[in-house]
Amino acid sequence: MERSRGSVGQVPLDDYVEVVARIYSAHDKNRSIWDVWCHTLHHAAAIAEQIRTDPTGYGLHKEIADFSLWLFTAVLKLRGKFGKSDGGPEAPHDQFIRIQLSCSDLLWHSYPNLCPLCFGGNPPDSLSQHTEPENLTQCECQTSPRTIERANARRGRLGRLKIYSEQNRGKKPVSIDEWQELFHRIFASSISALSLAEMALRLLEALGLASDAMIRMYSYTQTDFVRDEPNWRQSSLEARLADTFSWLFLLVEKLRCIETNNKEPQDSHTGTTLDSYTRLAQIIWDRYGSEDSGGFQCSKCESQICRCEIILVPLTHSADRLLELYKSVVDQTNI
Repeated sequence: MERSRGSVGQVPLDDYVEVVARIYSAHDKNRSIWDVWCHTLHHAAAIAEQIRTDPTGYGLHKEIADFSLWLFTAVLKLRGKFGKSDGGPEAPHDQFIRIQLSCSDLLWHSYPNLCPLCFGGNPPDSLSQHTEPENLTQCECQTSPRTIERANARRGRLGRLKIYSEQNRGKKPVSIDEWQELFHRIFASSISALSLAEMALRLLEALGLASDAMIRMYSYTQTDFVRDEPNWRQSSLEARLADTFSWLFLLVEKLRCIETNNKEPQDSHTGTTLDSYTRLAQIIWDRYGSEDSGGFQCSKCESQICRCEIILVPLTHSADRLLELYKSVVDQTNI
Protein backbone atom coordinates (compact mmCIF):
# COMPACT_ATOMS: atom_id res chain seq x y z
CA MET A 1 0.00 0.00 0.00
CA GLU A 2 1.36 3.41 -0.98
CA ARG A 3 1.70 5.94 1.79
CA SER A 4 2.09 9.69 1.85
CA ARG A 5 2.48 12.42 4.39
CA GLY A 6 -1.25 13.06 4.25
CA SER A 7 -2.25 9.45 4.91
CA VAL A 8 0.50 8.16 7.16
CA GLY A 9 -1.45 8.97 10.32
CA GLN A 10 -4.02 6.32 9.37
CA VAL A 11 -1.42 3.55 9.35
CA PRO A 12 -2.03 1.07 12.21
CA LEU A 13 0.34 1.49 15.13
CA ASP A 14 1.50 -2.13 14.88
CA ASP A 15 2.45 -1.59 11.24
CA TYR A 16 5.11 0.87 12.34
CA VAL A 17 6.84 -1.95 14.20
CA GLU A 18 6.76 -4.07 11.03
CA VAL A 19 8.01 -1.19 8.87
CA VAL A 20 11.10 -0.83 11.05
CA ALA A 21 11.69 -4.57 10.78
CA ARG A 22 11.72 -4.37 7.00
CA ILE A 23 13.98 -1.32 6.71
CA TYR A 24 16.67 -2.35 9.18
CA SER A 25 16.27 -6.15 9.41
CA ALA A 26 19.70 -6.86 7.91
CA HIS A 27 21.38 -4.93 10.72
CA ASP A 28 18.95 -5.61 13.55
CA LYS A 29 19.44 -9.37 13.33
CA ASN A 30 23.01 -8.70 14.50
CA ARG A 31 21.96 -6.54 17.44
CA SER A 32 21.11 -7.75 20.93
CA ILE A 33 18.18 -6.30 22.85
CA TRP A 34 20.69 -4.33 24.94
CA ASP A 35 22.22 -2.85 21.80
CA VAL A 36 18.77 -1.72 20.65
CA TRP A 37 17.82 -0.47 24.11
CA CYS A 38 21.00 1.59 24.47
CA HIS A 39 20.23 3.29 21.15
CA THR A 40 16.71 3.97 22.43
CA LEU A 41 18.08 5.55 25.61
CA HIS A 42 20.61 7.57 23.62
CA HIS A 43 17.91 9.20 21.51
CA ALA A 44 15.74 9.82 24.57
CA ALA A 45 18.68 11.67 26.10
CA ALA A 46 19.05 13.58 22.81
CA ILE A 47 15.39 14.64 23.07
CA ALA A 48 16.10 16.02 26.54
CA GLU A 49 19.23 17.79 25.26
CA GLN A 50 17.31 19.38 22.38
CA ILE A 51 14.61 20.61 24.75
CA ARG A 52 17.28 22.10 27.01
CA THR A 53 19.26 23.78 24.23
CA ASP A 54 16.95 24.36 21.25
CA PRO A 55 13.32 23.28 21.76
CA THR A 56 12.12 24.97 18.56
CA GLY A 57 13.37 23.64 15.29
CA TYR A 58 14.33 20.61 13.29
CA GLY A 59 16.65 18.93 15.79
CA LEU A 60 13.93 18.02 18.28
CA HIS A 61 11.69 16.53 15.58
CA LYS A 62 14.61 14.50 14.25
CA GLU A 63 15.40 13.03 17.67
CA ILE A 64 11.74 12.21 18.35
CA ALA A 65 11.59 10.34 15.05
CA ASP A 66 14.83 8.45 15.75
CA PHE A 67 13.74 7.62 19.30
CA SER A 68 10.40 6.33 18.03
CA LEU A 69 11.98 3.95 15.54
CA TRP A 70 14.38 2.54 18.12
CA LEU A 71 11.48 2.11 20.55
CA PHE A 72 9.52 0.22 17.89
CA THR A 73 12.61 -1.90 17.25
CA ALA A 74 12.88 -2.67 20.97
CA VAL A 75 9.26 -3.88 21.07
CA LEU A 76 9.98 -6.12 18.08
CA LYS A 77 13.13 -7.52 19.71
CA LEU A 78 11.36 -8.19 22.99
CA ARG A 79 8.45 -10.11 21.49
CA GLY A 80 8.85 -13.87 21.60
CA LYS A 81 8.41 -17.02 23.59
CA PHE A 82 9.68 -16.85 27.15
CA GLY A 83 12.83 -18.93 27.54
CA LYS A 84 13.43 -19.34 23.82
CA SER A 85 16.32 -17.68 22.02
CA ASP A 86 15.72 -15.95 18.71
CA GLY A 87 19.13 -17.06 17.48
CA GLY A 88 20.59 -13.57 17.44
CA PRO A 89 23.53 -12.20 19.43
CA GLU A 90 21.96 -12.97 22.81
CA ALA A 91 23.50 -13.64 26.18
CA PRO A 92 22.03 -16.70 27.95
CA HIS A 93 19.74 -14.60 30.16
CA ASP A 94 18.38 -12.55 27.24
CA GLN A 95 15.97 -15.37 26.31
CA PHE A 96 13.99 -14.54 29.44
CA ILE A 97 13.51 -10.86 28.56
CA ARG A 98 10.35 -11.37 26.55
CA ILE A 99 6.93 -9.76 26.13
CA GLN A 100 3.82 -11.44 24.78
CA LEU A 101 1.81 -8.49 23.53
CA SER A 102 1.89 -6.50 20.32
CA CYS A 103 2.61 -2.78 20.58
CA SER A 104 -1.07 -1.81 20.42
CA ASP A 105 -2.13 -4.51 22.89
CA LEU A 106 0.41 -3.56 25.53
CA LEU A 107 -0.82 0.02 25.22
CA TRP A 108 -4.49 -0.96 25.42
CA HIS A 109 -3.96 -3.19 28.48
CA SER A 110 -2.54 -0.17 30.32
CA TYR A 111 -4.62 2.62 28.76
CA PRO A 112 -8.07 1.24 27.82
CA ASN A 113 -9.45 4.70 27.08
CA LEU A 114 -8.83 5.86 30.65
CA CYS A 115 -6.07 6.82 33.06
CA PRO A 116 -4.66 3.67 34.70
CA LEU A 117 -3.76 5.46 37.95
CA CYS A 118 -7.18 7.07 38.32
CA PHE A 119 -8.60 3.60 37.60
CA GLY A 120 -6.48 2.11 40.37
CA GLY A 121 -7.74 4.59 42.93
CA ASN A 122 -11.37 4.50 41.83
CA PRO A 123 -12.15 1.43 39.68
CA PRO A 124 -15.60 0.92 38.14
CA ASP A 125 -18.17 -0.66 40.43
CA SER A 126 -18.48 -3.55 38.02
CA LEU A 127 -15.67 -4.63 35.73
CA SER A 128 -18.24 -6.15 33.42
CA GLN A 129 -19.57 -2.77 32.34
CA HIS A 130 -18.60 -1.72 28.83
CA THR A 131 -18.73 2.04 29.23
CA GLU A 132 -15.83 4.08 30.52
CA PRO A 133 -16.45 5.83 33.85
CA GLU A 134 -16.58 9.52 32.99
CA ASN A 135 -14.39 10.53 35.92
CA LEU A 136 -11.54 8.30 34.68
CA THR A 137 -11.42 9.27 31.00
CA GLN A 138 -10.07 12.75 31.78
CA CYS A 139 -7.14 12.34 34.15
CA GLU A 140 -6.39 14.72 36.99
CA CYS A 141 -3.91 12.60 38.95
CA GLN A 142 -0.82 13.15 36.78
CA THR A 143 -0.56 16.77 37.86
CA SER A 144 -1.16 15.99 41.55
CA PRO A 145 1.62 15.30 44.07
CA ARG A 146 2.98 11.87 43.28
CA THR A 147 2.81 8.97 45.72
CA ILE A 148 4.64 5.66 45.60
CA GLU A 149 2.34 2.81 44.63
CA ARG A 150 2.89 -0.32 46.70
CA ALA A 151 3.80 -3.47 44.77
CA ASN A 152 0.67 -5.41 45.76
CA ALA A 153 -1.56 -2.47 44.86
CA ARG A 154 0.13 -2.19 41.46
CA ARG A 155 -0.34 -5.89 40.78
CA GLY A 156 -4.01 -5.66 41.60
CA ARG A 157 -4.48 -2.56 39.44
CA LEU A 158 -2.74 -4.08 36.41
CA GLY A 159 -4.80 -7.24 36.79
CA ARG A 160 -8.08 -5.30 36.86
CA LEU A 161 -6.96 -3.15 33.95
CA LYS A 162 -6.26 -6.25 31.86
CA ILE A 163 -9.75 -7.61 32.53
CA TYR A 164 -11.34 -4.25 31.76
CA SER A 165 -9.31 -3.76 28.58
CA GLU A 166 -10.27 -7.20 27.24
CA GLN A 167 -13.95 -6.54 27.91
CA ASN A 168 -13.69 -3.26 25.99
CA ARG A 169 -11.34 -4.44 23.23
CA GLY A 170 -13.74 -3.28 20.51
CA LYS A 171 -12.94 0.34 21.42
CA LYS A 172 -9.18 -0.03 21.00
CA PRO A 173 -7.67 2.55 18.62
CA VAL A 174 -6.07 1.25 15.44
CA SER A 175 -4.15 4.01 13.68
CA ILE A 176 -1.24 5.90 15.19
CA ASP A 177 -3.23 9.16 15.00
CA GLU A 178 -6.10 7.55 16.92
CA TRP A 179 -3.68 6.59 19.67
CA GLN A 180 -2.33 10.13 19.86
CA GLU A 181 -5.89 11.46 20.07
CA LEU A 182 -6.68 9.01 22.89
CA PHE A 183 -3.76 10.26 24.98
CA HIS A 184 -4.65 13.87 24.22
CA ARG A 185 -8.22 13.28 25.39
CA ILE A 186 -7.30 11.48 28.62
CA PHE A 187 -4.37 13.66 29.66
CA ALA A 188 -5.38 17.12 28.42
CA SER A 189 -4.87 18.63 31.88
CA SER A 190 -1.34 17.20 32.09
CA ILE A 191 -0.49 18.54 28.64
CA SER A 192 -1.62 21.97 29.76
CA ALA A 193 0.01 21.93 33.20
CA LEU A 194 3.39 20.33 32.51
CA SER A 195 6.22 22.03 30.64
CA LEU A 196 8.04 20.42 27.73
CA ALA A 197 11.04 19.84 30.02
CA GLU A 198 8.82 18.15 32.60
CA MET A 199 7.42 15.93 29.86
CA ALA A 200 10.96 14.91 28.90
CA LEU A 201 11.72 14.08 32.55
CA ARG A 202 8.64 11.86 32.74
CA LEU A 203 9.70 10.12 29.51
CA LEU A 204 13.17 9.48 30.93
CA GLU A 205 11.65 8.26 34.19
CA ALA A 206 9.46 5.79 32.27
CA LEU A 207 12.49 4.51 30.35
CA GLY A 208 14.41 4.00 33.58
CA LEU A 209 11.55 1.99 35.05
CA ALA A 210 11.30 -0.06 31.85
CA SER A 211 15.05 -0.74 32.06
CA ASP A 212 14.63 -1.99 35.61
CA ALA A 213 11.69 -4.18 34.53
CA MET A 214 13.88 -5.75 31.81
CA ILE A 215 16.59 -6.60 34.33
CA ARG A 216 13.99 -8.08 36.72
CA MET A 217 12.98 -10.61 34.05
CA TYR A 218 16.09 -12.65 34.87
CA SER A 219 17.27 -11.18 38.20
CA TYR A 220 15.57 -12.50 41.37
CA THR A 221 16.08 -12.95 45.08
CA GLN A 222 15.57 -16.35 46.68
CA THR A 223 12.31 -15.12 48.23
CA ASP A 224 10.64 -14.09 44.98
CA PHE A 225 11.99 -16.95 42.82
CA VAL A 226 8.57 -18.63 42.89
CA ARG A 227 5.83 -19.84 40.55
CA ASP A 228 3.95 -17.16 38.57
CA GLU A 229 6.47 -14.44 39.48
CA PRO A 230 7.97 -14.42 35.95
CA ASN A 231 4.46 -13.97 34.49
CA TRP A 232 3.85 -10.98 36.72
CA ARG A 233 7.21 -9.48 35.82
CA GLN A 234 6.43 -9.88 32.14
CA SER A 235 3.16 -7.98 32.66
CA SER A 236 5.08 -5.33 34.58
CA LEU A 237 7.56 -4.89 31.72
CA GLU A 238 4.71 -4.55 29.22
CA ALA A 239 3.10 -1.89 31.42
CA ARG A 240 6.39 0.03 31.71
CA LEU A 241 6.77 0.01 27.93
CA ALA A 242 3.20 1.28 27.61
CA ASP A 243 4.04 4.14 30.00
CA THR A 244 7.02 5.02 27.82
CA PHE A 245 4.82 5.21 24.73
CA SER A 246 2.26 7.31 26.62
CA TRP A 247 4.85 9.95 27.51
CA LEU A 248 6.15 9.96 23.94
CA PHE A 249 2.65 10.75 22.65
CA LEU A 250 2.10 13.36 25.37
CA LEU A 251 5.42 15.06 24.65
CA VAL A 252 4.45 15.33 20.96
CA GLU A 253 1.04 16.72 21.96
CA LYS A 254 2.76 19.32 24.17
CA LEU A 255 5.02 20.24 21.26
CA ARG A 256 1.93 20.52 19.07
CA CYS A 257 0.40 23.04 21.48
CA ILE A 258 3.58 25.09 21.67
CA GLU A 259 4.11 25.20 17.91
CA THR A 260 0.48 25.97 17.18
CA ASN A 261 0.75 29.02 19.44
CA ASN A 262 4.06 30.08 17.94
CA LYS A 263 3.73 33.41 16.13
CA GLU A 264 6.35 32.35 13.60
CA PRO A 265 5.97 28.57 13.35
CA GLN A 266 8.40 28.15 10.47
CA ASP A 267 11.53 26.10 10.92
CA SER A 268 14.70 27.94 9.87
CA HIS A 269 16.36 24.64 8.88
CA THR A 270 13.72 23.38 6.45
CA GLY A 271 11.43 26.36 5.85
CA THR A 272 8.45 24.15 6.68
CA THR A 273 5.57 25.25 8.86
CA LEU A 274 6.16 23.43 12.15
CA ASP A 275 2.50 22.98 13.04
CA SER A 276 2.25 20.46 10.22
CA TYR A 277 4.88 18.32 11.94
CA THR A 278 3.18 17.85 15.25
CA ARG A 279 1.60 14.49 14.81
CA LEU A 280 3.96 11.68 15.70
CA ALA A 281 3.16 10.00 12.38
CA GLN A 282 4.18 13.11 10.47
CA ILE A 283 7.33 13.62 12.52
CA ILE A 284 8.37 10.06 11.65
CA TRP A 285 7.37 10.51 7.99
CA ASP A 286 9.39 13.69 7.57
CA ARG A 287 12.48 11.80 8.75
CA TYR A 288 11.86 8.37 7.23
CA GLY A 289 9.17 8.75 4.57
CA SER A 290 9.41 9.23 0.82
CA GLU A 291 6.65 10.69 -1.33
CA ASP A 292 8.45 9.41 -4.44
CA SER A 293 8.48 5.77 -3.36
CA GLY A 294 5.27 5.97 -1.33
CA GLY A 295 6.78 4.35 1.75
CA PHE A 296 9.31 4.46 4.54
CA GLN A 297 13.04 4.28 3.95
CA CYS A 298 16.41 4.65 5.66
CA SER A 299 17.05 8.31 6.38
CA LYS A 300 20.69 8.02 5.30
CA CYS A 301 20.94 5.73 2.26
CA GLU A 302 17.30 6.46 1.25
CA SER A 303 16.66 2.80 0.49
CA GLN A 304 13.54 0.95 1.63
CA ILE A 305 15.89 -1.82 2.77
CA CYS A 306 18.85 -0.15 4.48
CA ARG A 307 22.14 -0.61 2.64
CA CYS A 308 24.34 1.42 4.93
CA GLU A 309 27.62 -0.31 5.72
CA ILE A 310 27.35 -0.78 9.46
CA ILE A 311 30.13 -2.69 11.21
CA LEU A 312 29.05 -4.77 14.18
CA VAL A 313 31.98 -6.62 15.72
CA PRO A 314 32.31 -9.62 15.81
CA LEU A 315 29.22 -10.54 13.78
CA THR A 316 30.02 -8.64 10.58
CA HIS A 317 33.73 -7.85 11.02
CA SER A 318 36.61 -9.57 12.75
CA ALA A 319 37.22 -8.96 16.42
CA ASP A 320 40.94 -9.43 15.75
CA ARG A 321 40.85 -6.50 13.33
CA LEU A 322 39.23 -4.31 15.97
CA LEU A 323 41.92 -5.31 18.45
CA GLU A 324 44.58 -4.38 15.89
CA LEU A 325 43.01 -0.95 15.48
CA TYR A 326 42.89 -0.51 19.24
CA LYS A 327 46.56 -1.43 19.61
CA SER A 328 47.61 1.02 16.92
CA VAL A 329 45.90 3.84 18.83
CA VAL A 330 47.60 2.77 22.05
CA ASP A 331 51.00 2.66 20.36
CA GLN A 332 50.58 6.08 18.77
CA THR A 333 49.54 7.82 21.97
CA ASN A 334 51.89 5.92 24.31
CA ILE A 335 49.06 5.07 26.66
